[in-house]
Amino acid sequence: MSSKRFKHDKRVYLGALKFVPHAVYKLLENMPMSWEQTREVKVLYHVSGAITFVNEVPLVVEPIYLAQWGTMWVMMRREKRDRRQFKRMRFPPFDNEEPPLDYADNLLDIVDLPEPIQLEVDEEEDSAVCSWFYDHKPLVKTKLINGPSYRRWHLSLPIMETLHRFAGQVLSDLVDRNYFYLFDRESFLTAKALNMCIPGGPKFEPLYRGMEKGDEDWNEFNDINKLIIRSPL
Repeated sequence: MSSKRFKHDKRVYLGALKFVPHAVYKLLENMPMSWEQTREVKVLYHVSGAITFVNEVPLVVEPIYLAQWGTMWVMMRREKRDRRQFKRMRFPPFDNEEPPLDYADNLLDIVDLPEPIQLEVDEEEDSAVCSWFYDHKPLVKTKLINGPSYRRWHLSLPIMETLHRFAGQVLSDLVDRNYFYLFDRESFLTAKALNMCIPGGPKFEPLYRGMEKGDEDWNEFNDINKLIIRSPL
């Protein structure tokens, strides 16, 4: 950047440096999921080419997202056994044996993208979800979702039943809320306010120290014989 031909660009590129962490964060946030081969996103870029942001926030419907990862759990176990998509990494990386992958080559469609990892959905048993289950934004143009904001959804009973079956691998078996009481914020706040100690939990310092001392009839501050000078004479 110190040569003369970069004189005009230098300010733009150096100014863009402070936004690089945010650009990387947006890139990671919008990374394609394991069940997607590619994902097209909106992009915001500076005219000079100094920096580019992915201009999207990924939104999901919670039960659908849980079900998708539930199927991934099953498929990844098979993947681990068969080793089709992932290679074991050889150390040290970028050894003499292994040429480093060029980023431009990957972008220019020279390297074939690996197939997405998807569970084979049964058309009869899973008919409620089979047509849209692995879409990028499922059901976005239907009446089941309020629109692209994904704020509210109302899924039918057959859909919820299928999603629950798919998500069974990642859902907890515990239905007793008291099982998590040591990680329950409300219990902690109540214990702290009452100056109590939850068994197995932390001990708190009292919120208000020395409250009972204020009830004394006489102390050195309300002594009639004492003269307290608050500002120098």
